[in-house]
Amino acid sequence: MVNLTMSTPENETSEAPAGPAIPNFRDDERARARYASMIESRKKNFAVEHEGTVRRNAWAKRDELREDLDKAGADWERRKEAAEAAKEAYAKAFPHHIKKTRFVEPTGMENLKSLGAANKLYNAAKEAWLAAAAAESVIRRIEHNENQLDIELKKALERAPVVIKEVTESEKWLAEIHADEDLAKAKARAEEINAERAAYAKRLAAGTVSDEEIRLRAFGEADVKHMEMPLDGFIFARIETYGPKSYVILRDLRKQFFALPYDPRLEPLFAGVYDIARSGKDLAVRVHAKPNSREPFTLLDHFLKCNDEEEAAQEAHRQHQEWAKQRRLLPAMTELDEIEAQAMQLLTDFAATLK
Repeated sequence: MVNLTMSTPENETSEAPAGPAIPNFRDDERARARYASMIESRKKNFAVEHEGTVRRNAWAKRDELREDLDKAGADWERRKEAAEAAKEAYAKAFPHHIKKTRFVEPTGMENLKSLGAANKLYNAAKEAWLAAAAAESVIRRIEHNENQLDIELKKALERAPVVIKEVTESEKWLAEIHADEDLAKAKARAEEINAERAAYAKRLAAGTVSDEEIRLRAFGEADVKHMEMPLDGFIFARIETYGPKSYVILRDLRKQFFALPYDPRLEPLFAGVYDIARSGKDLAVRVHAKPNSREPFTLLDHFLKCNDEEEAAQEAHRQHQEWAKQRRLLPAMTELDEIEAQAMQLLTDFAATLK
């Protein structure tokens, strides 16, 4: 175990030169996610409203059809009674012209003898029968329309996703929802972020971005923090190089990343899991142990802890082992701040004990 007392200078002031403006990627992603969520929420609301409207329209038409069906049924009953009455009147006078479900027109002699009454009775029965048949036809048509309504409702619901997509991607609909002040502000913020990203990509392609800005943006986007101590259960995860400067990236068991300037003296530590822990006023580097045990916490244990799937953890561990064995010709960085210098001394001193 290697110990180092942390210095705590008082009244120390230094003004570093202003560096490049680096976005707050976490805040930016939250802003963009909020805007996307607001849009998605409005799309879902429209989808619910659209499908609700389709169903309500169908239900309203069904109510109308059933009301019409009730009226048509009552009309048919009246006309059927009238037809039966007319048929009975004709049958009473000319029973031989009634043939089960039909009736026959009277002869000319029968009409002459009855002074035209035969034709009147026959025509009355015929017209009443035709009226009843027409009323029954109305019922059949309404029933058909009701069945057709179910088919049309099913088709309309099947088309709904296409209709919803067309509407919610239209300029008109988007303009309407962005009349909302909160949504308009969220959109403006998202567009501002996108414009900044596009401007950076353009500068990067033109080769006008400094190595330092590239590094700071990469660290910001990956949420790689400045070196901190104490630090528990960390590994040396990878090395990132920006121009002449290289950094080793540490990862702890909470999946947090920290950057430390590279030094080849750190490489003996690449195959283990470590702590930088407090011991009174001092800091000490030690091998990370399993809970309630003195048994070392292995690299594989670390990858299993930091991955949701065992297979992925095994593959990450294999790749890390290959990476740790690689030979590197990278120079040590000499520009370290106080925390970095303290961490470097602790770690390199501890690494020397492993040889």
